[in-house]
Amino acid sequence: MGSIRIKSLSKEYLGFSKPHRRILAGLSFGYWGIDTRYRALSDIHLNAKQGEAIGIIGRNGAGKSTLLKVLCGVIQAEEGEIEIEGTLRALLELSVGFNPELSGEENVYYNGLVWGYQPNEIREIMDSVFEFAGLTEFRKIPLKNYSSGMSMRLGFSLATARRPDILIVDEALAVGDAGFQQKCLNRFYEFLAQGSIVLVVSHDLSLVSHFCKRVILLEKGKLLFDGEPKKAIENYMHLLANPENLEFIDSNPLSLGDYIESLHISFLQNDRPGPDLLFVGGETCLQIELQAKQDLTDVTVGFHIDDGKGVRVFGTNSLLLGEKIPSLKRSETRKVQFRFPVHFSEGKYSLGVAVHKGETHMEGSYFWGESIHDFEVERVGVNKSVGLAYFPVEVRIS
Repeated sequence: MGSIRIKSLSKEYLGFSKPHRRILAGLSFGYWGIDTRYRALSDIHLNAKQGEAIGIIGRNGAGKSTLLKVLCGVIQAEEGEIEIEGTLRALLELSVGFNPELSGEENVYYNGLVWGYQPNEIREIMDSVFEFAGLTEFRKIPLKNYSSGMSMRLGFSLATARRPDILIVDEALAVGDAGFQQKCLNRFYEFLAQGSIVLVVSHDLSLVSHFCKRVILLEKGKLLFDGEPKKAIENYMHLLANPENLEFIDSNPLSLGDYIESLHISFLQNDRPGPDLLFVGGETCLQIELQAKQDLTDVTVGFHIDDGKGVRVFGTNSLLLGEKIPSLKRSETRKVQFRFPVHFSEGKYSLGVAVHKGETHMEGSYFWGESIHDFEVERVGVNKSVGLAYFPVEVRIS
């Protein structure tokens, strides 16, 4: 039974402004020479219980990897308490420790010992490790003849051959092709169903949104947000555009922030708001009506559509389509309409809205709403198809 309890965790790195100060610190056993300090983690509180999938997101240098290393015992924190119950396994560098001169089988055996498996366990899992990795015919071949992807697949298969109580994943899902990545996710789901805790660090926001039910956002070593994935991603997107302004961080389901007074989203039917129901092969008009809370300049309004699994289907904005809003005065209201064919398959979708400067929100974000409006697409009068997209296809046989 796994659990993680972190209280007031802090980690500080010491450094040197000049090379000679490193020598001075070495000669004095650290008494002199150290003149720079970097706070990698600051007062982190986190609890995780069995069966939870928790995503960890943040900019480069936010403290994500440091947090994982502290949890794994690779480095020690100066302050705080950590209580970990159960077996812990970390997928950090999947092919680290492999010897290229040894065969795949030999590498599985010796690395299995490093992972903590007993010799009899390794013999039991040997066949399943190569079968899961799709490398059965390569088990006797030296690892130097494997591609990097094959080595990573073998490493993943070995590391997850036995269910741990706590599994830590640091960008390890960027391994193999799409089919193998889905196998990896399915294995994680099996672990979760059996009570494992899975911590996932990734820059793939679609993966985090789809797989995790809870996401924490780190910035400069501090935990800014802990909660629902959509809100965490929304806060993260604001952070990317406004790294010095952390006042927007909010646990509110939909916070319009300092720039937008009101926002209304609707699909028009006969120029009036209609139901949130679209039809495959039809046409729709999306209207975004917004009111400014203060004077805004260089305004771009955009939207994006995600499917029920969080996969980004499409996104665009007014500037990319050749339309500009030079300015928006305080309390002024604008309606922006996007007319497009419904060329995606039946199912449930969510709509996100962005208001920003320039071409992307990175140039200055006024508002970012992740999956704030749900709608459904039904198939009526068109042939059945598979996949995310719909194309009106004609077929001829001669």
